[in-house]
Amino acid sequence: MTDPSAIYNIVLFLHVAAAIVGFGGVIAHGAYNAKAFAGTAGDASVLLKTTDQVASLAFNAMIGVLPLGIVLVAVSEGEISFGAPWISASFVTWFAMIGLSHGMVRKAARGLKELADNMAPDAIMSESPEVMTLAKKLATGEGLVQLLLVITLVLMIFQFGG
Repeated sequence: MTDPSAIYNIVLFLHVAAAIVGFGGVIAHGAYNAKAFAGTAGDASVLLKTTDQVASLAFNAMIGVLPLGIVLVAVSEGEISFGAPWISASFVTWFAMIGLSHGMVRKAARGLKELADNMAPDAIMSESPEVMTLAKKLATGEGLVQLLLVITLVLMIFQFGG
């Protein structure tokens, strides 16, 4: 793209910033949750409550990535086309990430918080089969979201077919 407009650069900045906040929050979310499973229910409850609040901000930022990307294509003055394969593939990966984040990751994280809240404060989280089942779901969901993020970054950097 030759000499992008100021509007394009502002939207690009917002698009990248939303992606960093959104996906960075999800990646950090996994590290905090792993720490919660290693401790007591009392400690885990506090940590899981905090990560739920951070995750809420991260997921809202993730939602903003798509409309900002759409605006970015629209203001690219024809340099980027909605018909480009990498744009279509990026839409697919975004929808998959949002679906996994809300349907699997947040659901499992909230289930774990609920379990921690209902356990004795000194109970060890990792000793509960219910906790470990949800922890595996959470880890799987987070891993898939992170894999899709890497795929999306490759699509956006190399712009295959575009």
